[in-house]
Amino acid sequence: MSISFRWMLAVALLWAAGFAWADLNRGLEAVAKRDWPLAFKEFEPLAKGGDAEAQVNLGNLYMKGYGVEQDYAAALHWYRRAAGLGNPVAEGKLGLMHYYGLGVALNRAEAAKWFRLAAEQGEAGAASILGSLYAAGDGVKKDLVEAYVWYGVAADRGHVEARGLRNDLADEMSPGEINDALTQLGDWRHRHEPAPEAEERKDAKAPPARTAAPSTAKAQSGQADKPARQKTKKPPQPSAKTASSKSKRSQ
Repeated sequence: MSISFRWMLAVALLWAAGFAWADLNRGLEAVAKRDWPLAFKEFEPLAKGGDAEAQVNLGNLYMKGYGVEQDYAAALHWYRRAAGLGNPVAEGKLGLMHYYGLGVALNRAEAAKWFRLAAEQGEAGAASILGSLYAAGDGVKKDLVEAYVWYGVAADRGHVEARGLRNDLADEMSPGEINDALTQLGDWRHRHEPAPEAEERKDAKAPPARTAAPSTAKAQSGQADKPARQKTKKPPQPSAKTASSKSKRSQ
C-alpha cells in the first residue's frame, strides 16, 4: 500500500468519524429542543451502523414514543444491540424492562442480572438499584453486605440518594457485616479505579467522550429511579426528564 493511499484512507476515516460525531450531536441537540422527529432521523442511521450510543438513544425514543409510535419491542431490540457492544446504559435499560415486564416477560432475577452487569462497569443508577434489590431480597437473595457494596459504588459515582441509603442500611448491619462490606467495596475500587498516573494519561490523550444516551428512567445519569428499600418492592415508574448530570439526553 503506497504512502499516499494510506494517507488518503486515514483522512477518509477521520472524516467519516467526524461525520458520525456530528450526527450524534445533532440528535442530542434535537433532544434538547424536544424535536423528536429530527432526533429520530439522526439516531436511526447511526444505530443501524452499530453506534451503541445512538442505539440507546433510539431505544429511548421507542420506549417513550417520542417522534415515533411507542414500541417496547423495538426499544428492547436496540437496547439489546447496544448491550451486546458492552454499553452499560443499555444494560441498565434492559434491567428496567425485565423488572417492569416491558416488551418482555417480567423477570426480577433477569433484571438483577442486567443491573449487575451495568453496575460492574460503574453505572451509578444501576448500582443503586442493585443495592436496593439486595436490601429487599427482590429478584436476588437478601444480602445487606451486597446492598451496602452497591450503594457504595453508586455513592462513589455521585449518586446522592445511594449515599443516604447506604448510611441508613448501616444502622441495620452488624459491625462484622459492615467490615465485610467495606472490604468488598475496597476490592471493587481496586479492580475498577485506574491508577492516578493512568488517569492523567487518559485525560491528556483521550478526546472528549461522546454523550451516552439518556434513560427513560434516570439510570445512566447517576440519578436512576430505584426500588425503594422496605417501603416498595420496585422502582418508581421511569421519568421523562431530558437532562443528565453532564449533558442533554433523550429519554
